[in-house]
Amino acid sequence: MRVYSREFRIQVVRRILDGEKVPALSQELGVHRKLLYTWMRRVSEGGESNLRERGRPRKTDPINRVAGSASRQIAELERTVAHQHLAIEFFRQVLQRVETFAKEKPDWRNVIFQTIEALTMEQGGLSVETMCELARVARSGYYRYLRTRDVKAATGGH
Repeated sequence: MRVYSREFRIQVVRRILDGEKVPALSQELGVHRKLLYTWMRRVSEGGESNLRERGRPRKTDPINRVAGSASRQIAELERTVAHQHLAIEFFRQVLQRVETFAKEKPDWRNVIFQTIEALTMEQGGLSVETMCELARVARSGYYRYLRTRDVKAATGGH
């Protein structure tokens, strides 16, 4: 299999863009026309920089470092946004429960603990540790709440 330099491929694509016909150019250069169309497609999708060297990109290639870095940053930002969405949903549910029980004047911690308990039943949400940190309550307090609630339920509420 012949290997064509990046410069050669760029020159061929420029000639096609200048109006030369692909079949004639293919015959002149001895390059299969399907390959010429592939080069054209790559350039149209990502510019001349998309005609990179064959094989695995070198780690020192600045284009690849920037692209890899950008995709890592995008993935990190997407994770951050998803986490913030879960945190906002947690606060929304806490506020909704506080408003519901406002007339009864319950212990605000119990409202938070009830919300944490309800959200931990849903899979894929925030961890108990994170919800306790967000609400600024002790995680040990949440587990104590669960134990006392279970004891009260077992003894009939006494």
